[in-house]
Amino acid sequence: MTRIEINRLMKKLIFYRQNQLYKTYPIAVGRPETPTPLGEFKIYEKNPKPHPGLGTRWMAFTYQRHGIHGTFNPWTINTAATAGCVRMYNEDIEEIFPLVPIGTPVIIFDRQETEKIPEHTGKEVYFVRPGDTVESIARRFKISPEELISFNKIKYPKYLHPGKMLLIPQYNR
Repeated sequence: MTRIEINRLMKKLIFYRQNQLYKTYPIAVGRPETPTPLGEFKIYEKNPKPHPGLGTRWMAFTYQRHGIHGTFNPWTINTAATAGCVRMYNEDIEEIFPLVPIGTPVIIFDRQETEKIPEHTGKEVYFVRPGDTVESIARRFKISPEELISFNKIKYPKYLHPGKMLLIPQYNR
């Protein structure tokens, strides 16, 4: 079963696939005056070509038009900047969009917790830090930049965002 958890306090989207933690993503949430609603919802609509203000993908979870969407303002991620929606980097929403069926539960809460790390067999997890490049991360883990790009399906290798979760293949280590 697929499930999305939104931790407003940590500004993280936690994505589960087949009941297993798949990945976490940095997000922006609602401003104090227009907070992202707490509670349990379901994805009821998906749009692969939304209004440009919503980035490259849109998934609605309330009938008041709260949704999970991309952004053309990536500097707003990890902030409280929206009118109540959950904002993701375009490449992150594009990654999960095809994996999220209509009816997927969306659970939104506020809780301080440690970073959730998926237990992917044969892979190490790395979170991009400021100043990292595909080349510097590949060097650190003794793999080629092409392997890192391919393994993580990185769409824009020149634009790695801090907080992005990367899976590192272990076969070369």
